Amino acid sequence: MPLPSPTLSFTIPSIHDDTVLECRVYHPKCLMPTSISQITVWNKKAAIVAHPYAVLGGCYDDPVVDVVSSTILEQGFVVGTFNFRGAGGSKGRTSYQSKPEQNDYLSFVGFMVYYMHLLSPPPIPTDLSVFARSDPELHNLSPVPSQALPSPRPSDPRYVTATIKSSKIKVSNSGPRLLLAGYSYGSLITTYLPPILSSVIAQFQNPAEGSAHAEIRLRAECLATQQNEAMQAQISALLNAHSHKRGRSLYADDLVHSPKLRKPSSGVRMGGEENLRRASHDSHRSRSSFSLEAPEMVRKSVDRVRSIGKTTRFSPKRHNTQGPTAPSHVANGSRSSIEHIDGPGRVQDTVVYREVPGIGHELQTAYLLISPLQGLVSNLLTLWSSRSWKDQLSDHEMKLTVDPSLVVFGDDDVFVSVKRLRSWAERLTEASNDSGRFRYAEVKNAGHFWQDYEAVKVLQEEVKAFVETL
Repeated sequence: MPLPSPTLSFTIPSIHDDTVLECRVYHPKCLMPTSISQITVWNKKAAIVAHPYAVLGGCYDDPVVDVVSSTILEQGFVVGTFNFRGAGGSKGRTSYQSKPEQNDYLSFVGFMVYYMHLLSPPPIPTDLSVFARSDPELHNLSPVPSQALPSPRPSDPRYVTATIKSSKIKVSNSGPRLLLAGYSYGSLITTYLPPILSSVIAQFQNPAEGSAHAEIRLRAECLATQQNEAMQAQISALLNAHSHKRGRSLYADDLVHSPKLRKPSSGVRMGGEENLRRASHDSHRSRSSFSLEAPEMVRKSVDRVRSIGKTTRFSPKRHNTQGPTAPSHVANGSRSSIEHIDGPGRVQDTVVYREVPGIGHELQTAYLLISPLQGLVSNLLTLWSSRSWKDQLSDHEMKLTVDPSLVVFGDDDVFVSVKRLRSWAERLTEASNDSGRFRYAEVKNAGHFWQDYEAVKVLQEEVKAFVETL
């Protein structure tokens, strides 16, 4: 199933040098339900999928990125994709040392961590499951035998099989989860991300006024607030419509008024420093042509901070967060962590970013690498900046043996020999000490670009099986 239209389409500045990056976020059905049966608990799970090398045409519209992202989305994850510098409509040029791209990725990590932390769908009524099961429209949802997909059979030549090494991944499902994924060049960047993200997240806690960190955090909070309101309206309307149809109410307030069920929006577009009216926003490309603009509250909030950032963007000075504060915006009963301060005699207002207690402390990370680049190719793309010539695991690669990780590659990769990929994966397996945290799949007849239909089916099955354990 291809990706639907994104829930959000927006831009953020890179923490590397303020380069404007295109981003998209997709919500699972539990956060954008269209029926009672889709109202389920979202367990604070999100994923980021990075695309192939921009110089060779890679961008977030890549077919493999689409397949992997849609598979993860179906498992109830909020999924985010973005264009590295020089890809698609993102500004700048592709580098030759990968460091700017690593910071591009970390910029989106910062956004996603705050966004998923602040995203808060309304509570689900305790009797919803029993109530929903009483609806005859929800019966017989299991596929008939002719619609069910058969499992791959090793003895049947019509099916492609995967070679799986190491035991089943054993992870804890408690706490928020962030899956960091990448395909091809995207997997290379994912591999070289810092093993521990707490130091990265800390930079967003007290950002300098007008800095990239500040604007990314503002974007996350504004969009999360807006989506919280939209989810509240959508889910309440569904419950009201269904309860009135069944002659009962799940909420006491539903007896007073019952809003009509709103048709879900096709997405919200929100800009960064670029002109919201620029021609690229009317692109004819699939899944990127939106006509809806961000609500006035969101747009004004961003413009307000951006006006401050025009003179302070490159200033290292940080504002004193212990100063006076003004009432902040309240959404779903929780105070905003961003406050606007106005005072007599001030030329312009000031923005205070309060620390969000506990953010990232319980965050569990996982990794998914599709067709990773190894050997000479990876050395050329990074100019040997992060790795020695010897075939040994780097500190960044060792994180794959500590956090739940899955590597999937084909036996017909034109960029990296399957022997090298297999040897690298075996070293990671050995380094994991059979903990079950690391796993890899070698897929028969799969090339670097995954053009074989049966191989793609195996890729989907492996990704699904892995994500289900997170």
